[in-house]
Amino acid sequence: MSADDAVILTNLISRIFSRTGRIPAARGRDIDGDLRRGYCLQRAGDHAGAAHCYREVLALDARNANAHYLLGALLGETGNVAEASVHLDHALAAKPDLAAAHAARGNVFLLLDEREAAVASYRRALSYEPDNATAHFNLGLILRNSGAREQAFEHFERAYAAAPDIPDLLKNLTLLHLEFARYDAAKSLLARVLARMPQHYDALKCMGLVLQKTHCPELALQYYMSARTIDGADAELLNNLGIVLQDLGRLDDAIATYDAAIARQPDFSLAIWHRSLAYLLRHEFARGWPDYELRLISEDQPRRPLEFTRWNGGALAGKRLLVYAEQGLGDEIMFASCLPEVIAASEHCVIECSPKLETLFRRSFAAATVYAGTPDKLVPPRVIERGIDLQSPIGSLPLHIRRQRADFPRHQGYLRADPQRVADWRTRLAALGPGLKVGISWQGGTHKSRRPVRSMPVTQWLPILQAEDIHFVELQYTDSSAELAAQV
Repeated sequence: MSADDAVILTNLISRIFSRTGRIPAARGRDIDGDLRRGYCLQRAGDHAGAAHCYREVLALDARNANAHYLLGALLGETGNVAEASVHLDHALAAKPDLAAAHAARGNVFLLLDEREAAVASYRRALSYEPDNATAHFNLGLILRNSGAREQAFEHFERAYAAAPDIPDLLKNLTLLHLEFARYDAAKSLLARVLARMPQHYDALKCMGLVLQKTHCPELALQYYMSARTIDGADAELLNNLGIVLQDLGRLDDAIATYDAAIARQPDFSLAIWHRSLAYLLRHEFARGWPDYELRLISEDQPRRPLEFTRWNGGALAGKRLLVYAEQGLGDEIMFASCLPEVIAASEHCVIECSPKLETLFRRSFAAATVYAGTPDKLVPPRVIERGIDLQSPIGSLPLHIRRQRADFPRHQGYLRADPQRVADWRTRLAALGPGLKVGISWQGGTHKSRRPVRSMPVTQWLPILQAEDIHFVELQYTDSSAELAAQV
């Protein structure tokens, strides 16, 4: 079960006392008092003492729905899902409209990875208690993980309205705001929390994340540092702090912070991967490339339908090597600088590339077989028939042949333009008249790939564009007609 599936088992237990009134005594015992005592012990972390209180009530009243519910929720929280299920079923048999028991039953289904049953239980809980925060929150987690993000957001908002202090709820609301690019809404939500509670740890952390994602590292750093004074051992916080330090060029501090995160959580792959990028920026290639491989386990990198043996850097003589693209166009072009070496070292090299690069790569790497990759990542039968011995993602080639700065060969370019198009462009540019010809592009990437720091409004180019004896040629690949028309 993922971290997002963490369940809140007893968040609203106290409601049963306020809604059911005093429970009739049995054999001179104050059952209401026993349940309250058990609940207080449970809140204090004394699970054995709490369970004892609940079992004493059931020894006197075997059909007591609240005792079955409280014991079932407690057993679920401590991992005894089999017995938890029994007691929650007894609670619901005695009191079918006990919303908290339905929510707790959903939690147990989640622990068993029975998600459809969990969803049904949460919806049943909400049918009896529309503001049950636990049901809303956990239902939101399931919906978000299944891709129904808008519905998940609605349930998170309902949960927040009822019980804003549920652990990780504010974080999940913030993350969905970010996924929907609702940056101002996220800031407004967090600002309201911080106005009431300036030292609210989750709000500080989340505000830092929003500022980090909107490419304001200086401001993000302030919030992260404030959060660190409250909890300096949070691995997630340390990883995000490392990212903004890296964005600010403070590579030594960033690596030290990643190290601290990894010390707290040795299997924290995200921190390990970000540290690899910092090592690469410091030109420590032998330290950076191995952990850079962690990019391949990302959810954005689905498994290829047909796998060949992964090249491990061994001799390629007599081997047929498939190299395939697995990142954006810019990375694909950059890592293609390694292709001449593996082409020369192997018996034959097959290159799977973006359709936009197929013609360029065929011309540039004439000794290789080049084909355009398809969305389903299927290798063409004609390629398979000729045989493939080994394969490698293109971004993994440097792991084996770029271990130090001396491994980067001097060259005169590894991409070859079409001679006829070069001649046509020479003629076309010459027709502009004498003077320097400069191609410009002012927007690049998406917000996720840092568009705000890779782009600038065309209005800021105006002082440069007015320079004399220079001909500027628009190379912007997105539709910029409206923006340009506004400047005329």
